[in-house]
Amino acid sequence: MKKYFIITMCFAFVLMLAACSKTSEIPGDNTPDKENEPIPVSQYYEIPEGVSPLTGLHYHGDGRAIIVQIENTIEARPQSGIAHADLIYEMEVESTITRLTAFFLSEYPEKVGPVRSARKQQIHLWSEWDYLFSYFGGSEKEGQNIYEIKEELEINSPDNDGMGSGKEFSRSKDRKSPHNSYLNLSNLIDNTYDYKPERRTIYYDENVEIDGETAEKISLMYRADNKIEYRYNSETNEYERYINGEQMIDIENNQQVAVKNIVVQYANHYKVTDTVYTNIDLIGSGTAEYFTDGIKRTGRWEREDIDSPTMYFDENGEKIPFKPGKTFIQIVRNDTKVITE
Repeated sequence: MKKYFIITMCFAFVLMLAACSKTSEIPGDNTPDKENEPIPVSQYYEIPEGVSPLTGLHYHGDGRAIIVQIENTIEARPQSGIAHADLIYEMEVESTITRLTAFFLSEYPEKVGPVRSARKQQIHLWSEWDYLFSYFGGSEKEGQNIYEIKEELEINSPDNDGMGSGKEFSRSKDRKSPHNSYLNLSNLIDNTYDYKPERRTIYYDENVEIDGETAEKISLMYRADNKIEYRYNSETNEYERYINGEQMIDIENNQQVAVKNIVVQYANHYKVTDTVYTNIDLIGSGTAEYFTDGIKRTGRWEREDIDSPTMYFDENGEKIPFKPGKTFIQIVRNDTKVITE
């Protein structure tokens, strides 16, 4: 009996090894073998299986990204969860105050925030990406009402509005309201996200040759208390982010925010009459600067209409590829000075 038992166990072990060897062949499986394979090129609506639409890296998941509207005032810093974001936009909302619109897909942190309200331009961004959007209310003035704009744009992707049911939001005790609203994205993805997003991406190609002028330090400013600097780390091939001369960190793990690519997107800004609100043209075109691997490239951005993605082009009008990795997109005024060294 013992002899037959040993033979049976050995046969079972062989079957188990065979099953494990097949696992690495599953499209999108994030195994070490898969990580060593070349990453297929992804371009806007062309996304190969097993590639993250937000980073262009190998990825195993179902594509349900979460967008979170995060406060960016002194009272809100350092923020929670931002070191885990795959893609972040920064843009003005009012009186040159900016907010961060952060996208999470590769990880769903248990604490993200502080979460704040949305404006017209964030709704236009939401319509472009088609993911679940988490925010805490928003402007409701005539012509600025985010709920009416959502209906006008026929946005079908779900939202998680703290001014509604407040589901999945919590208040921390170490900060005063309204700077203390946070989200647990793990709970949100498990309990609320029953929507399959439309897939789109940015143009990522790990084999692209980056040519241009040296840019190992990038400086720009939205206002006196929001001076931004990126410093290139040649060991990690990433740009490390600083704000007002200090590292921009995630308070949950003390990790500095670092990205592979930076896009500076110049756009028309308007002050809304009789309000403190700023509106931004995110549909149309304008100039752009791109920073990857310590090198600066220039070109233009274009978003044809509300149903189109924002595309980035080089000086010759060709679509410009980025290296796979995290990206930070700075939406700035046309007269913003960006200094590179």
